Amino acid sequence: MTDLSGQIAIVTGASGGLGAQFARALAGRGARVALAARRVDRLSALAGELGDGAAAFAYDAEDLEAAPALIDRVAERLGAPTLLINNAGISLPGRAQDQTPAEFDRTMAVNLRAPWRLSQLCAQLWIGAGTGGAIVNVASMLAKRAGPGVSLYCMSKAALQHMTACHALEWARHGIRVNALCPGYIRTEINDAFWETPRGQAELARLPRRRVGTPRDLDSALLFLCDPASGFVNGASLTVDDAESWAI
Repeated sequence: MTDLSGQIAIVTGASGGLGAQFARALAGRGARVALAARRVDRLSALAGELGDGAAAFAYDAEDLEAAPALIDRVAERLGAPTLLINNAGISLPGRAQDQTPAEFDRTMAVNLRAPWRLSQLCAQLWIGAGTGGAIVNVASMLAKRAGPGVSLYCMSKAALQHMTACHALEWARHGIRVNALCPGYIRTEINDAFWETPRGQAELARLPRRRVGTPRDLDSALLFLCDPASGFVNGASLTVDDAESWAI
């Protein structure tokens, strides 16, 4: 079993969905967890659930200046981070010919620029201290497939996947591992109602087991990528989708 005692993890987008479950999984293996998102009230509730090893931090992934402030506040309260889970993300659906420059900028700011900046800051910290660390970028099975009506999301996640490989290559010599977790369809509060619609039911009918995953279905993959015992796993993109990507 993964032992993350002594590890300090930052989880962005931790106020619900995948991020909240990732925080629970990491805390359950002994890590201290910095919960970062905009909805501080929900973060505080989750921190209360997880106990003294967790703390809430207001963080807006669209704000470039929020990244260095987050790193500093986490280091002051919990200690220097050793794990970074770049989970915060958005999807602004729309046909490619109709989407606006503002939608493009917002999607890339949250899904790509924010993980890039946080990763860069953590790498600078770890290289300077000579300690190494681990980063998990939460991409998507759509980083490797095209989906109609979500071109901006697909583009951003494909770029995030390639950023993962670039960073892993450059930082491996410093003991920094960078991997991507690429989930399939996961049922969360954001998309729960969709699966009950005719379009959602039609999408389910295309899937190999006529079902979507739950956030808990990603626990083992996340812990594997964070585990110090996975020291030779670097630059990987781990798809966890119940074979969905082969059906869509």
